[in-house]
Amino acid sequence: MMRGIRRLVVCTAVSGLIAAGAVSASMEVAHADNFAAACGGNTVNGYICNLDTVVPSASAISVSVDSGSASERVNVNWTIACTDSAGSQNQLGATDNAATPLTVPLAPLPSAAADGQCNVNAGISLPNPDLTPKIAYTGTLTYTPAGSSTGSGGSAAVHPIRAFNGKCVDVKGNSSANRAKIQIWTCSGTDQAENWKFSGGELVHNGKCMNDKRSGGSGSPVILYTCNGASNEKWAELANGELKLKAHGGTLCLDDPRSSTANGTGLIVYACKASANQKWALP
Repeated sequence: MMRGIRRLVVCTAVSGLIAAGAVSASMEVAHADNFAAACGGNTVNGYICNLDTVVPSASAISVSVDSGSASERVNVNWTIACTDSAGSQNQLGATDNAATPLTVPLAPLPSAAADGQCNVNAGISLPNPDLTPKIAYTGTLTYTPAGSSTGSGGSAAVHPIRAFNGKCVDVKGNSSANRAKIQIWTCSGTDQAENWKFSGGELVHNGKCMNDKRSGGSGSPVILYTCNGASNEKWAELANGELKLKAHGGTLCLDDPRSSTANGTGLIVYACKASANQKWALP
């Protein structure tokens, strides 16, 4: 039975055309004994959103940053200190100058995370806080309890990209190979071939990115490829459900060709037109 991802703490940084440090914070908690969230309050650390909490045994921890329909560049830095009966282990990491919306997995987790508890601190900040205008953003820290699963047989949770027609974005054979085919397939809720993560503007499956093949342009197939930060693997989620590719001047969107409903239909990029076959729901 699925236990889902639990939201722990949320804080909002208001970073519009106002004096540095004029920020506010809001919090909500589920399944946590101790927590605190605060955003910066002076000219030194203004526009910083700080997520600080204690997480019980977890199989995954992540930070999501959202700025609504706009996009802001942010840095995410984190420290995880986990303790179990065998001792303590620490992990730290950072993601710099990433575009919102994004989800950053705090990985790899210390092994003590699975059967102990972790003190987690994640700071979200603007790379250039002196520049204006600035966009308001919200940071959310979430975790998946250890042992969570979905579907039958205890399989790992699946986070699909859903299409307009009840299909899901699928990687043929659940491959992690470069140039693997990306297609539509009937959503199963358990097949790892449907499992995606949207992070830093990249759509990631099995550690590889959804890529406009050779930056081919309109009609070009999308494939799985090694993530390298190139514009032909950077996507923006629009409010109308379109996934717009950064390459080619931002004129192309992820497209189900001819509005197909046939399993195995390969996806392409095509001129954005806000049609139903270009509407997607991210995990």
